[in-house]
Amino acid sequence: MRSRALLAVALVATACSTAVPEAEPFLGVWASAGWGVILDIHGGSADVYEVSAAQCLLARAGSARNIDDVVSLKGERLILDDGGRVIGFDRLAALPEACTLAPDSSSAAVVVAVIAAVEEHYYPGVDAGWQDRVAALVVPPDGDDASLASAVEALLEPLDDPQVALQAGSSLWNAVPPGVPDDLAAGLAAGTLLPGATIAGAGALVATDLGGGVRYLGFLRLGGFADSTDGSQRVVAAALDSSLDGAAGLVLDLRAATTGAETEALLVATRFVATPTLVATRQVRLQDGSLEPAGEATVNPMPTGPFPGRVVVLVGPGTSGPAELLALALAPLPTVTIVGEPTAGSPRSPLVRGLPNGWLLGIPNVEVITADGTSRVGAPLVPDVSAPVTHDDLVAGRDPGLDAARAVLES
Repeated sequence: MRSRALLAVALVATACSTAVPEAEPFLGVWASAGWGVILDIHGGSADVYEVSAAQCLLARAGSARNIDDVVSLKGERLILDDGGRVIGFDRLAALPEACTLAPDSSSAAVVVAVIAAVEEHYYPGVDAGWQDRVAALVVPPDGDDASLASAVEALLEPLDDPQVALQAGSSLWNAVPPGVPDDLAAGLAAGTLLPGATIAGAGALVATDLGGGVRYLGFLRLGGFADSTDGSQRVVAAALDSSLDGAAGLVLDLRAATTGAETEALLVATRFVATPTLVATRQVRLQDGSLEPAGEATVNPMPTGPFPGRVVVLVGPGTSGPAELLALALAPLPTVTIVGEPTAGSPRSPLVRGLPNGWLLGIPNVEVITADGTSRVGAPLVPDVSAPVTHDDLVAGRDPGLDAARAVLES
């Protein structure tokens, strides 16, 4: 959640123009169903607002050039297809007055905006103690950002969802569920259990050769997935291809991967599927609690065909978001074995909401249903081979998950 990763930001091109003929069919004000986004298309501009019962913030203003690449009309609705996520918009008579007001950046306004965002968007809904926490919250004085961040985190933490996040200035906090000790997650992410490994991307990517009795066993640990705008897709693709080149098997370690973009995560899966594959369908939560279809996550194979060797995917409670979706994509493949501990049960990216003081809030708002019809939110992926890693293992330099993975590949 390093940037304002709005779903509708795909609409806004860098080019500027006062005359955009392709925008003509879509002129007007459109409100999304389930995403809290208002799109105002006027002249050559497409302005994106984030809206809730508490606020309306201009999130992005820019050109409507090439808008017809990502939006279309289906009857009276405008449909946005953003990387497989489908968002439906209904026409409004005019831009709501709240969208024309200057934001209130007081601590009280920030707290109200957080509460509204969670109650309107979070799927599967707030926990039983939510209302008590809201009632007990004491709003810190304006200017005390540290206390404000702590108060918001105290509201969010019991949701136990690693895709719930708060970016307060340069500080990023995630609601890590029980079972992921900080030192263990940090150790796995930094690759400390593999001394001498090649580490790139501030510890987010670790690659090495595990050796072994077969030709060699590739190893790739991913600590998260960035957006394509970061150029990281090329970095991940190059590391993956290098790990697979000539290997008899691969260990793909996703135990400390909680953040990033689904597009990049599913790019990894393209190396292993033989045919176009539907991984999951999405359903977005509407304000009345019902669900509406919100697109599909699919993987297309590489022209060169799938990697022919065996693959072990290491997972654990720190595996969530796009990494968990990747694990779900690979789990049904006959050459893949899932090793480790159950995943977090939250295989989706958060909806990013701006707060009136400039902070960002991540709230996952979709259900994910795999091709076998299983609802995956709240249902962790259970490994084929159990291999938990404890604090004592970390201190002693042991990695039972990696040992189990090697045993699978060498069997």
